[in-house]
Amino acid sequence: MATMLRRIAAFVVAAAVMVVLGSAAHSYFVQQAWSLAAGHAGGTAPAAIPIVDRLAWAAHDLRGMLRSYALVTSIALGLALLSAGAVARFSGHRVIVFGAAAALAIFVQFTALKMVLGTVGIFGARGTMGLAAQMAVGLAAGVLFAKLTPPGKSSPRAARDDSSDGP
Repeated sequence: MATMLRRIAAFVVAAAVMVVLGSAAHSYFVQQAWSLAAGHAGGTAPAAIPIVDRLAWAAHDLRGMLRSYALVTSIALGLALLSAGAVARFSGHRVIVFGAAAALAIFVQFTALKMVLGTVGIFGARGTMGLAAQMAVGLAAGVLFAKLTPPGKSSPRAARDDSSDGP
């Protein structure tokens, strides 16, 4: 029971980190697009956005997209981590497997949204760099989950850890 609660807590922490960092990445790419557009409209270089305005913008984005973004990305993360758990149990490479699975899940999520809705739904993930940033956030969430949870008793990693304890 304690292991299950620890895994649930680790998932909640990883999902929260993913939502906050994903929203921040979204805000950054939206701000960059706005800055370029404002500069082009004025026939000048990209418009400067003061740091206070950037932070307020990011906080506003987080509040505005919290429910929908958290729901969709948490479902993708949950499915990825469940699948990764099975693979990591046999491979023993938990950090790599969980990180890659979470990054891939974010890629699949945005690809599926684009195919079904005709848009990814998150402006900051429309371009290649925005999608890569979202995937990097997924990678970070998967790695965090792997670090916060111990390997299962039957995993190769757990067997190595047990054998190194000595007599």
